[in-house]
Amino acid sequence: MKKKFLVALTLTLFTCAANAQSTNPAPYCDGSFDDANGFPVPDAIKSVTIGTLTNNSGGQYAFPHYVFYNNLSIPTLSKGNSIPMSITFEVNGGSGYGVWIDFNQNNVFEPGEKVAGTTATVWLNMGSNIVVNPMISIPSTALTGNTRMRVRIVEDDNYTQTNGAAILPCNVSNSSTDIMDWGETEDYVVNISGGTTGTKPTAAFSANVVTGKVNNTAITFTDNSTNNPTNRSWTFTPNTVSYQNSTSATSANPVVKFTNIGTYSVKLVVSNAAGTDSIIKSNYITITNNSTAISNIDVSEQIALYPNPAKTTVQISETFKGGNLILTDLVGKVCLKLDAIASSTLDISSLQNGVYIVTILQEGQRFAGKLVVAR
Repeated sequence: MKKKFLVALTLTLFTCAANAQSTNPAPYCDGSFDDANGFPVPDAIKSVTIGTLTNNSGGQYAFPHYVFYNNLSIPTLSKGNSIPMSITFEVNGGSGYGVWIDFNQNNVFEPGEKVAGTTATVWLNMGSNIVVNPMISIPSTALTGNTRMRVRIVEDDNYTQTNGAAILPCNVSNSSTDIMDWGETEDYVVNISGGTTGTKPTAAFSANVVTGKVNNTAITFTDNSTNNPTNRSWTFTPNTVSYQNSTSATSANPVVKFTNIGTYSVKLVVSNAAGTDSIIKSNYITITNNSTAISNIDVSEQIALYPNPAKTTVQISETFKGGNLILTDLVGKVCLKLDAIASSTLDISSLQNGVYIVTILQEGQRFAGKLVVAR
């Protein structure tokens, strides 16, 4: 049985003007009340304490009973810990309460972010100083930094018939039937710290191949980062790429085609709740023209060159000593020529990054192989 008739004649509204800075919840959802049928009931949040934050408002904030206390002490809540909280309510009817913290900082109070509150069938007791002392658990996956906390008490005849005391953080819409009738909503700022749990990721990645044909070869990149990153961002320089198979720059394992010939650097940034790391592989991918006459030459045939890709030197077989060597780029320009190979170690430090064709003439035979220079 509701006891609104006991309080209607003695209603006092506390404006709390000294503490409040905002009555606009944006970008968060509306948490106001409409005092149904013009009949106000002072279901109120009288005090909130968590960490270094203590707000003794004393009673219900002025109509429509929503306030964002954004100029108070900001408590630091450490991830992986449980923090005691104390809330004092004035309860004049069948009411429930809830506390939400926007752990992923997406400006939405999601069901998994409800950290305390009444259940559907367990209501708040009625009285002028009803104290609850929930323990607030801060997950290790929470993002660090300042975020919003919402505390709410709700009494609503229509709403509670359906949802009981397991109240929601928001009004469903701006429709008069979707705005809660009686209660109060208070928003605060809390700071989530790194705590002692969780380790930031160490960025690492690989590609299934490092050479390909323009607009043809689909190269798969694999995130090999450690410590369970939850967010990724891939960057290709130059940024002339096309993502394949519904992947994107935020995918764990994007599939990419390159739309211009040349060499590409690849950067991966990864993060989780504990921090961020990144890695850059410069001139990692080499893309050539589809129409080149040597497109069918396989590095594994005839001439074995290693390492390949190479940086400043490349090894060739001792059996080719004494042969004639010609190294050309993909348009046929001679970049290196040896009339007689004297060493199995070939100095390529003067070459630019790219793809080259190595041709050796020895005892009337022609041997060829493809060399990738990537630093």
